[in-house]
Amino acid sequence: MTTRFPFAQRLRTWLQTRLQTRLQIRLTARRAILTQAARMTVASLATYVFAEALGLPQAFWAVVSALIVTQGSLGGSLKAAFDRFLGSVLGAVYGGAVALALPHQGSVSSAVALVVAVAPLAVAAAHSAGFRVAPITAVIVLLSTTGATLGPLVFALDRILEVGLGCAIGLAASLLVAPARATRAARGQAARTARLLADQFDALGRLDDAAIDAAELPLATRRSLDRLEVLVAEAARERRSRLAAEADPGPLARTLLRLRHDAVVLRRATREVDLGPDLAGPWLSAAQAAALRLRAIAAALDARGHPPAEDPALADAIAAYRAAIDERRRRHLTRDLSIDGVGQIFWIAFSLDQLRRNLDDLAARAAEGVATG
Repeated sequence: MTTRFPFAQRLRTWLQTRLQTRLQIRLTARRAILTQAARMTVASLATYVFAEALGLPQAFWAVVSALIVTQGSLGGSLKAAFDRFLGSVLGAVYGGAVALALPHQGSVSSAVALVVAVAPLAVAAAHSAGFRVAPITAVIVLLSTTGATLGPLVFALDRILEVGLGCAIGLAASLLVAPARATRAARGQAARTARLLADQFDALGRLDDAAIDAAELPLATRRSLDRLEVLVAEAARERRSRLAAEADPGPLARTLLRLRHDAVVLRRATREVDLGPDLAGPWLSAAQAAALRLRAIAAALDARGHPPAEDPALADAIAAYRAAIDERRRRHLTRDLSIDGVGQIFWIAFSLDQLRRNLDDLAARAAEGVATG
């Protein structure tokens, strides 16, 4: 077959290679999703087996707790486990105490007991998100038919044991089944944020406000920074629990926040003044150099490598912009501008210097993560 139909053989080989490549790309893109699905499946199955072995009456509560606790990162699992267990203990203990103290056999007495049980815990839940599960647990202990059969104390104790088992196994699954560290996820999120900022500076250099609005780049950047802040908090929990020893991504997030502010300031300034052809060229070079620097740092964050410490192209572009301002002043061309317009031109030069310093700081923060990671 191979010798008689060489074209068919080559076509089949090409198709197989193409399909394998596309499958690898899809699996790589969905690796985090598949890993999280496997982690949750293992956690739920292990929890069910342990709950049955221990003879817990309502094993499904343990399984539900394990699924809730098994988050995308170890830091997220730590927070979910702490909130889930603390809220369940508080709700079970308080709900059991209300059930013992207040008879609730009729509709009116049950309504009164429900108010007494829920109101204080609802205040605690409104004060801290960690107590959100407490009112739910109190209601279950107070009104469940199983609680009426076993008694509120026994039912509350069973509930605490079930939730505790689910939290423990959920944490173990997060730690043992392809563990995901929040610090590493934060570096990847920082890289995505840097690329969004690079896209903004590309459009800013072209003085294309419409492209920025059409792509919703400011909103996407804000959302990316919000996600980064969540990962920074999760990474802090990992370090406090001695489960991670990598560099704190907090400085990385704060530097990116300053760079976002630089983008906002420069967009406002370039929108309010006509730079003219003599300043538009150096401004375009500076914005493009900033975008290239951001993409280089993003690539280094993804690869866990060292980004370049400095960027001569950006410094040269800023110097050229300042030289163009000096030339305008020498030729007395700024006389035709309003005071605000002149101020905006100089403000852009100041903001570009601040942008360069923030980019240098971002490169240093990215290098710190490599040194300690």
